[in-house]
Amino acid sequence: MVRDTMPAPPVQIPKLPPQPRQRRRGLLLFGVLVVAGGGVLAFHTVNGLSDRTQVVVMAQDVPVGQAITTNDVTTTMVGAEDLVATVPGRELGRIVGMRAAADLMSGMLVQSRLVTDQFAPIGDQQLVPLALKPSRLPARGLKPGDPVLVVFTPDVQTVPVTKAPKIEGIVDQAKGPDTDGLVVVDLIVKNTDGAALAALAAEGRVALVLNPRRP
Repeated sequence: MVRDTMPAPPVQIPKLPPQPRQRRRGLLLFGVLVVAGGGVLAFHTVNGLSDRTQVVVMAQDVPVGQAITTNDVTTTMVGAEDLVATVPGRELGRIVGMRAAADLMSGMLVQSRLVTDQFAPIGDQQLVPLALKPSRLPARGLKPGDPVLVVFTPDVQTVPVTKAPKIEGIVDQAKGPDTDGLVVVDLIVKNTDGAALAALAAEGRVALVLNPRRP
């Protein structure tokens, strides 16, 4: 009689634990990856630092028209993305003595277009000296860069005040009072207003009103 035979179950081969040499290889590979990652990080850090450049920055506020002094400017490091039209730090000495072509605020990066080595008047401007009584000026006085409105103060018998011309200007210098008790104000105005203002000032019938600074 032939007996049915059952197939023998598969033999389970036990897995051997990793040998010490294999563990050492794994640790070595991990160490290589760590060193490589650190090298990449260091490369990007150094590369980022090398992209930074020294530029001129305002240390103090300087109003338009005023000369820039050594205390007004310093240098700082900026990234390449902030270099548009900025003045390199090596040119700090060139900026000192120039005048602000606009109101310069502390912390502002200096741009070449914001400073000028041309003394007033420039372009289509004229400089008109006004000799005024202190009562026709703001009590706080005037300083370079102040924007003012020149108001004509005619006699009652002549031109009504409402029709009198009004001229805007920027103070270049203000000195006095002199021995005659007058304050001399050098005012920068458009060349289309210079002659008329000089004529009105010669009659001694102008006053200056301080305007707010433009933002």
